[in-house]
Amino acid sequence: MVKLNSTTAILSDLDGVILNLEYDIKFWEFWLPEHVASQSNQNLEEIKTKIQAEIDAQRGTLNFYNLNYWDDLLNVDCMKIIREQEEKCSYLEGSYEALQRLSTLKNPKHILTNGDPRAQEYKAETQNFLEFFDSIFYSMQAGYSKEQKEFWALARHNLNLDFEDAIFIDDDFKVVTAAIKAGIKQVAWITPGKNRILQNGIETFPSLADLVNAIS
Repeated sequence: MVKLNSTTAILSDLDGVILNLEYDIKFWEFWLPEHVASQSNQNLEEIKTKIQAEIDAQRGTLNFYNLNYWDDLLNVDCMKIIREQEEKCSYLEGSYEALQRLSTLKNPKHILTNGDPRAQEYKAETQNFLEFFDSIFYSMQAGYSKEQKEFWALARHNLNLDFEDAIFIDDDFKVVTAAIKAGIKQVAWITPGKNRILQNGIETFPSLADLVNAIS
């Protein structure tokens, strides 16, 4: 059961908690390699394999999320590729309604994201998630990803947070584990399956809507 005081800071990830992660997956697995293959006249499957290998090598680092890194590496314009797609980002089922319910609470609310600021700002042009939050804190502005302990020290300082009076919500296990290690009192992992509490204190929920329903 999630327990919030009136002062408890609500800290949420964006992609995979509020927005459907399938949009990002399509970029990395289809739109980007298809563009590179088209521009270079190389075999699509070979390009997919090369990009995936580089993704795996950079996973958990700022390069993994930084579209400038991929622009330089692959000689592309990632944001142009994204903007050229007819498909736009969308809310996960129930997440918009969950945000509406959270908006009735006076608690401070912040997005903490590893996502590239340009990509997240573009998504905000399509979906109005920013209206539910006081601010958005980017790992790229901090200089560290959410997987790194330094990120949490900077987030606490910049957002004036008391980790003893905060809840953090994310869909990435490595990130929620880092949040627990940083000292955040309540950490919720959005993941398929039944609600349960792990040995390290992380509580799981199938969706943001399920978490909001559990707030007392």
